[in-house]
Amino acid sequence: MKEFLKSIFHKPHMLRRVIFCVIGVTLMGFCVSWLNLLAWGTDPCSVMNLAMAENLGMSFGSWQALFNCVLFVFVAWKGRENIGIGTVCNMFIVGYACDLMTWLRETFIPDFTFEGIVQKIVACVVILFIFVFSVAVYTSVGLGASPYDSIPEIIYNAQKTKKVPFRVIRILWDGGIAVFGYLIGGTVGIVTVLMALTIGPMAEAVRKRIGRFIE
Repeated sequence: MKEFLKSIFHKPHMLRRVIFCVIGVTLMGFCVSWLNLLAWGTDPCSVMNLAMAENLGMSFGSWQALFNCVLFVFVAWKGRENIGIGTVCNMFIVGYACDLMTWLRETFIPDFTFEGIVQKIVACVVILFIFVFSVAVYTSVGLGASPYDSIPEIIYNAQKTKKVPFRVIRILWDGGIAVFGYLIGGTVGIVTVLMALTIGPMAEAVRKRIGRFIE
């Protein structure tokens, strides 16, 4: 346990890592709020959690925190190496940041809508870029993964022969969650597909730059 706690809290340039992590997950939550308004889909996890929150009459942040806590129990049992300060930040900040942005938008610009296909496309590109960049920053600081992101890694590592590639497991995981979210009333759209295609390459492109800055 002592070594485990040391691996979490004793990393080089810890303050920078935490600041980048908090900024990244906060921006992710803000983007989910705007993507939900755009109604062209969000990331698979948010598709499901937005639908579940609406069906249960809970705020998105509260349901996402509860959902993450359930997954966290399994991750702590089978994939403790994936846990870090970033895990906790993702569990709670993304959902409540989305709720905050939604409240701010509905309070100060209650009648705002995206008008016209051109405005929607431009907004989609900008929001999607910010979201994917934020995910890349969050994953680059090395402070642990979200419980949702840890599940595919645990499944992959549980294979004795590693016959099924990680990318296949990840696609099946995201796809299954997206389908379930759609079946319970969530919005699956072009943004959901674009996120699946762009998050990985964007994270790779940003990781080295963020790493150099932190060091």
